[in-house]
Amino acid sequence: MVNCLKTIVALLCLLVAVGPRFARAQEADKQREQPPSIPGLVTIESNVPVKPEGWAVLERRLMDDMSEAAVVFTKNYTRSGGTLVWRTDGRGKVDDMYEAFYNYPLLYAMGGDERLRELSFKQFNAVTRNLTNNFGMLHKDFPTGSDWFHLSEGLHFFYFLGLVDPTDYETVARAKLFAGLYMNEDPEAPNYDAKLHIIRAPKTGSLGPIFGSADKARPYGSTQPGASDLLWGLPVEGLPGIATVDDLRNPENARRMGIAMQERLERGDVAMNIGATSLAVNAYLYTGEQKYADWVKEYIGAWLERTKANGGFTPDNVGLSGKVGEYQNGNWWGGSYGWRFPHGFYSVGMAFQAGAENAMLVSGGDARYLEMPRSNLDHLIGLGKNVNGAFVVPYKKTNNGWIRFRPLERQFLASLWSMSMDPADWQRIEKVRLASTKDWHVATNSPYPNFGTANAPDPHPDCWNCDVEGIADWRKVVEIRNKEDRSHEGPWLRFIAGDNPDYPEKILSMSYGEVGWRLEKMRRGDLQIDYDPPRGMKTVDKTKFDITKVSPHHWHNLNPVTTEALIQLTLGAPQLIYNGGLLQTRLRYFDPVNLRPGLPKDVAALVRKLDADSVTLELVNLSLFESRDVIVQGGMYGEHQFTRVKYQKRTDQDRGQPDEFARGQMKFADQYVDVNRKFFQVRLPPATGLTLEIGNKRFANKPSYAFPWHGDHVPVR
Repeated sequence: MVNCLKTIVALLCLLVAVGPRFARAQEADKQREQPPSIPGLVTIESNVPVKPEGWAVLERRLMDDMSEAAVVFTKNYTRSGGTLVWRTDGRGKVDDMYEAFYNYPLLYAMGGDERLRELSFKQFNAVTRNLTNNFGMLHKDFPTGSDWFHLSEGLHFFYFLGLVDPTDYETVARAKLFAGLYMNEDPEAPNYDAKLHIIRAPKTGSLGPIFGSADKARPYGSTQPGASDLLWGLPVEGLPGIATVDDLRNPENARRMGIAMQERLERGDVAMNIGATSLAVNAYLYTGEQKYADWVKEYIGAWLERTKANGGFTPDNVGLSGKVGEYQNGNWWGGSYGWRFPHGFYSVGMAFQAGAENAMLVSGGDARYLEMPRSNLDHLIGLGKNVNGAFVVPYKKTNNGWIRFRPLERQFLASLWSMSMDPADWQRIEKVRLASTKDWHVATNSPYPNFGTANAPDPHPDCWNCDVEGIADWRKVVEIRNKEDRSHEGPWLRFIAGDNPDYPEKILSMSYGEVGWRLEKMRRGDLQIDYDPPRGMKTVDKTKFDITKVSPHHWHNLNPVTTEALIQLTLGAPQLIYNGGLLQTRLRYFDPVNLRPGLPKDVAALVRKLDADSVTLELVNLSLFESRDVIVQGGMYGEHQFTRVKYQKRTDQDRGQPDEFARGQMKFADQYVDVNRKFFQVRLPPATGLTLEIGNKRFANKPSYAFPWHGDHVPVR
């Protein structure tokens, strides 16, 4: 009893001593978390009652239910610490494992459930630990070495964390470290040649460039697993005795091809390395340090000059001496993940667009960088042809000319116009749209859906998205949610053009159904055993199959979060460039009451019109009981400046007593407010809304992850 009393007295003394310090620490944390007021914030208040359209109700329902689906998905497929219920040895995947959760922070940043904030950081850190401790694929939290086609896919998760909380110390530290890997700031990673402005190898990472050599070679032939099952043509051309992929069935030819790939595809710079610029832009958005912007402009500027010197086609390979075609017999095509192998324009086109967008963003809107994707598009369209009413363009360049004709993916057209707002870029969209009068799959007698195998008009097995991108009527909304969470650029563009008024409800309804479909697959216990449908899918007894042996693509193919519709409708932009890009949008939203990013609860938003100088935005408060405040920001990173806002104010009043007669026609008057800042606030009383015609100057501000209450700089904790 005496000892017990002594213990209690000691604890009380400790509390007396520590209590004030603990209280002071709590108060300091509270002050840190409570941002200062926003001086001079312009507030526009609605007094317009609304009867919500279907899009508004669907939008909020989709956002709220997807948040719940993300939580359910994570509970089903992760262990207690957040790691995936997959194997814990062997070889991991630096892209697929992150992709399982990559858009959770984005959903939160657009207005998803508060639980997604903590879940996003938890899952990113869990995957990072998994790849480091179980698979040994990361060093300093970054892949030791991989190509930028796959690095770009995995890094989206990391980039989106800046939209959730730009003040997180660990994330900012990683951002600076990762960018430094490509700016020669880390002696372990000499990835960049600052004199020649090249990244030194197609495979790079936290341990520097990985150069190819004959002693690393493995036979490349029909027995090679995965992508090298001869789906994509010859990796290297011109080898004696190897004219077609069938020649690789000969073991000696497969051996020689493996050596040639090491010697010719694994040295020097390649176009997909352009994706590394997103690392530097990401660090720039946190810190504002000019060195990151300068590096992006330097590196993309070098690629732009090579494009001009090559007549408008961007080369896909540069040797260590700085010479284009150094390891490809002088050819500007043929590099790793380049114009010839494995995916052609599908991959390099994304690199061109992503790099141009990045350079434009950090240079204050210098549109000359867009000439890189623009000139390549114009050349491909010029090489296009009409096949029985379907317009197709070549995706691959070989020693024998252009091959693999297929429908041009509309993401390239939409993204270019979205960044430039140039009427000429819109005319290019119209030219391609009107060039087809018949659906591609009908015109080429290809299956629908084709599952990547097509007669297109030259048969090939990697015609991804051809059936969707080749639909002649651009207003049609197809039920699809591919890995990149896109393929509805066509109907969105027609909506912006005023030619597809039902699009918002259709795309939201389709997205809602997609979430339900994936949840049903989870409930059924569907398993992704194989990846490429052209090679056939295995059927297994799911009750006996070990889930730790599923394909690494299993989780991202069941991820129930789809954000394409929300990006288009609320932010006024197409889906981001998946292999290399950052999310570039016209608008963004913040909740000033709860001090968080995204649309406040019950608020729905719809961007109805876009042009170079203005945005037309509709906001609706679905709550019948609570007022909602929302801050509207110019651009995802505050890069756009608002000028004057036009809206309507109700000028009449309802009768002073309730009655049973029909409601009279309301009267309105135009109102104008000068904002002259990158954000303003809208107050929406219960069941009200506004349509705002917002004037803007694009790229007038320095981009930053900072929230409106942070001021001009991110206050890193």
